[in-house]
Amino acid sequence: MKIAVLRNPIAGGRSGQQQWAPLLAAFRTRFPDLEIHESRSSGDARRLARELAAGPYDLLLVAGGDGTISDVVDGVLGSSRPDMPLAFLPIGTGCDFIRNFNLPTDPTALAEHIAGAPLRRIDAGLLISRDAAGAEQRRHFANITSVGISGEIVDAVNAPGRRRFLNGPLRFLVHSALAILRYRPYDFEVLVDGMLVHQGRLALVAIANGAWFGGGMHITPEANVADGMFEVAVMREEKVLGLLNLLGRLHKAGHVGHPLLSFHKARRVEVRPRDPARFPVDVDGEAPISGAFIAEILPGALTIRT
Repeated sequence: MKIAVLRNPIAGGRSGQQQWAPLLAAFRTRFPDLEIHESRSSGDARRLARELAAGPYDLLLVAGGDGTISDVVDGVLGSSRPDMPLAFLPIGTGCDFIRNFNLPTDPTALAEHIAGAPLRRIDAGLLISRDAAGAEQRRHFANITSVGISGEIVDAVNAPGRRRFLNGPLRFLVHSALAILRYRPYDFEVLVDGMLVHQGRLALVAIANGAWFGGGMHITPEANVADGMFEVAVMREEKVLGLLNLLGRLHKAGHVGHPLLSFHKARRVEVRPRDPARFPVDVDGEAPISGAFIAEILPGALTIRT
């Protein structure tokens, strides 16, 4: 196989740097001719993915976290070769999308696994929104788009200029707790396949292709990346103590059955702010859009080797 690696060199901070060296050594041993391409700035992974998808490669390896994977998915699905096969090297703060696949953690075992894995098709999401001038914007995503408290947490996790002395799930957990302590409910409408399922105050809506977000929070345990449907979670908790209680349950899916939480299967989800000033959006751990949007499932859009 002719393989290109698209790496985000700052993914995962110091921990990501430490993970990269043994991964590179293992994959160079298994695939001596692989080529390394590194993103240099925000949005660069999307551009590189479009270019590499059009090139003479059999596989594109993505070395990074959820934001990098999301950018690559958007680049590949918007390229001249949207069926370019992808595989994933988990280096990043959250690495939640990769939790949907039972991948080996040992670098050598992971290289062997990807070498022998069959190609398969999984779903992706498409966001349709409008910019400040009213022009339509389209953005693909791999894992989960959410609105509400999760958007504030992502802003805190990704904020520039802060010392990143916490890595991975612990970083998400600390910033989640801090955001909840400052929490005030949001106000928006949620439509699932054209049906209004919520209107008014709430904490969070998650539109999920995959099952995990926020550094290991099992927010939508029934989500399946290959069933042609979103799993939508609507969290209507308005009190700080209630949200802290739910936070403690999320990692083990203990929130399922909570009276202020509902789940919905959908192919199309529309979310509209009733208070546009408070509408923080999280797309695979990043914030590439703002304002009202429609999310559509794209069944079997991604080709992967896992």
